[in-house]
Amino acid sequence: MLPKEVVSSTDRLTTAAVRCAWSQWSSIGASTHRGPQLGVHDEIVDVEALILGSLGLSQREPRLRTLATDWAIANSELLSVARMRGLLQGPFSGNDTNISELADRVVTGKGDTRWRALISAYGKHEPPVRAVRERTLKAVPPRWRDARSLMLQLRRGFGVGVKPDLISILIGQRAAWLDVATLCELSAYSVAGVRRAADEMANAGMIETSGGHSRAYRADIAAWQALLPNIKSPIWRRRADGFGFVLRWQRYINERSDSHDSELSLAIHFGARMTEFWRLWLEAGVTQEPVSDDAATAWASRAVAIDSLTRWFEDRAN
Repeated sequence: MLPKEVVSSTDRLTTAAVRCAWSQWSSIGASTHRGPQLGVHDEIVDVEALILGSLGLSQREPRLRTLATDWAIANSELLSVARMRGLLQGPFSGNDTNISELADRVVTGKGDTRWRALISAYGKHEPPVRAVRERTLKAVPPRWRDARSLMLQLRRGFGVGVKPDLISILIGQRAAWLDVATLCELSAYSVAGVRRAADEMANAGMIETSGGHSRAYRADIAAWQALLPNIKSPIWRRRADGFGFVLRWQRYINERSDSHDSELSLAIHFGARMTEFWRLWLEAGVTQEPVSDDAATAWASRAVAIDSLTRWFEDRAN
């Protein structure tokens, strides 16, 4: 059996991720029948990350799969299949999302043939922990009420694609300059697609560019707030990385559940996974990798980092 401290820390983190998913579904209009929402009203919901995170977290909370499937069927025209594939090859790679099952239901239930690409690419899947019921929860179109639905609102206005997503990310970075590499990392689109879209929008005066070979881009927040006054002060968080990390670590813990790994061994493996998501940890307020050479306190140093990421999921990170 695994050490209790490791299981307890992992459980707290997973619980925070589940609560975050419920809150975000509620924030874009899904009927969750939950209590008061967590978090702030200014975070832009990364809906593809939310869907993939919900599918993976359904091993803990099966109703998230039902909700994600229901919402995707009702609003598939607002979802980017290309971005979904990019995230599956990035932060969600190696995780159990069963995306092909959801894609099949979207194709058959909504007739959205774009999703066939996800069935063919991820055609082999295991049955979910609990079958999605035929009579799903009610899903309605998103409400354009504040920053949380900004990405979906821009997609409704401009169409699903690279450009509205880049605008959402740039607005959510609050006037920070972002280079192509960072935009690719956050958007999960290709380098060529991101560079072309960003340059075209800069030439059209929709975003700003620093120019030059290593140019960067940013959005004029005041101008977009004048156009869409309901968005207030949007912020973009690395939720794809957050959900992806939790699912990857939870899967490792599940695979090792019958082992007798020491806290030191698990701390080393945890650190290796932290390195793969280092910018996520920086955003969560962990500025350096927590390390302890003492076998007795090795996991305790990791638990401090986990607490920071738990607070980040609950929107209380520094």
